[in-house]
Amino acid sequence: MIQRGKRELRKEKGMNKKGDFIVLETTIFLVLNILFFMIIFIFIRSSSNNDLIYEQTYAKQIALFIDNSKPGVEISLDVSQLYNIASNNHFSGNVVMIDNANRKVKINLVDGKGYSYGYFTNSSIIWSLDKEQKRLIMGVK
Repeated sequence: MIQRGKRELRKEKGMNKKGDFIVLETTIFLVLNILFFMIIFIFIRSSSNNDLIYEQTYAKQIALFIDNSKPGVEISLDVSQLYNIASNNHFSGNVVMIDNANRKVKINLVDGKGYSYGYFTNSSIIWSLDKEQKRLIMGVK
């Protein structure tokens, strides 16, 4: 009992290198699995509220209206559903934007990037949003 070796002390205290490694492996495995499932849950939750689908749908529909219209046409679209979704998401920025330089329609319903969709016509689009009636008014020139 005067002096014991390190191995004897480790065995006595229950410390084993292989056992320590197994506990570390299991802990890392559990943390990574929890992180993976949290990411999947967040993705499913954000996809299930349909904001992205409405952004894509409206951007594509507006771009199709622009592509199919001839110069001199004025289009008025009801975008009240977009404003309702944006207000539910506490978003107060521009819901619809039309970029003539890049020929893109951009819809934003939440803070962030939004969804852009391009149109092909070379016509100039004059647009405005009537926030009271929740309408998008476009003129093709």
